[in-house]
Amino acid sequence: MADKKIRSVAKTFSWRLFIFIYWMIFGYIYTGTFIGAGILGVGSIIPLFFYYFHERIWNKVKWGTN
Repeated sequence: MADKKIRSVAKTFSWRLFIFIYWMIFGYIYTGTFIGAGILGVGSIIPLFFYYFHERIWNKVKWGTN
């Protein structure tokens, strides 16, 4: 049973939101500036597209499923 495309999109965005928040907090702690945190936060958004396609490909792989 594979996820529908809309579910993959929702999972992608929720995961990226979590990672974006993480990098913003980490960036602010590490750099002490909102600019540094922003650069790290925006840089964490780009992989969103890679994750979506990765998720769709794995839905086609039957290995490890019942």
